[in-house]
Amino acid sequence: MNERIGEAADRRHTAPVASVTLWAAICATALAAIHALTPGVGPRLGSYRTGLMTLGVFLLAAAYSARKRAPWLSVRWLRAAARLPRAVAARIVTFDRLETWRTLHVTLGVFALLPLWWHADAGPATPLERLILTLVLLIVASGLFGTLIHDLLPRAMRRRPDYEVRREDVETALHQIYVEAEEAILGHSEQLVRLYLEQVRPLLTGTRPGTRLLFATLTGGDPAASACGRARRAARGLVDEERPLFDHLADLAATKIRLELNRFNLRLSAGWMVLHLALVVILGVAVAFHIAGALYYAGL
Repeated sequence: MNERIGEAADRRHTAPVASVTLWAAICATALAAIHALTPGVGPRLGSYRTGLMTLGVFLLAAAYSARKRAPWLSVRWLRAAARLPRAVAARIVTFDRLETWRTLHVTLGVFALLPLWWHADAGPATPLERLILTLVLLIVASGLFGTLIHDLLPRAMRRRPDYEVRREDVETALHQIYVEAEEAILGHSEQLVRLYLEQVRPLLTGTRPGTRLLFATLTGGDPAASACGRARRAARGLVDEERPLFDHLADLAATKIRLELNRFNLRLSAGWMVLHLALVVILGVAVAFHIAGALYYAGL
């Protein structure tokens, strides 16, 4: 039985869909089609029903955040699955994957716009309702940006096997590269030292613009190739004995730039979540005021 559960557990980190971004786009297309086919649903259901439906779907979508912070639930699931037949156990473990929960979160987050759309169709919007609608759209947009980032970064990690997964490891590697380069030029010719100071050290001490790093992430390009090209061309005037050392220095600069992209991606993968959660908190406050106002005017 342990082997059976182990086989199922090995599939815990297999994405249920090939691309979450593509799946979100499919959900958005289906959402627009459903709304176009149901033009009178909003006024027919009324503001209260569509509002409750929207709130319910958003609460279900928020369950993903709670699930990520409850690892004990996986232990319970696996213990329960160990007492069941193999086929049933595999399904239970598959359902418990964070990837499955993430896909469900994206699906619910997109389709929550449908009852919200009906809610907006039910009557004229107040300034608070327009604020809520704007916040929801920003939350969905930030979530879709996050799915895009999480689709792109694993691909970048597979292309670059030295990709670090912790910021402190990136900072340590950057420091080691700089120290290695500074020590490597000691005792060499003035021409080599001058070329190093003019062409390589600025790459080691400088910072690439965030827009270029983002472009490299989105396109899968290597920012080090263009950045170090000028330095490599400048080395043509060196004597043959010093060319290998300068090529090594240029390689160190290229590694530094790739680590810089590595650090940018790590910050990006965490930064969008901070924005996403901040918008959710603001939305929660606005929705609370909206519900309180609706109950007040209803006489409850």
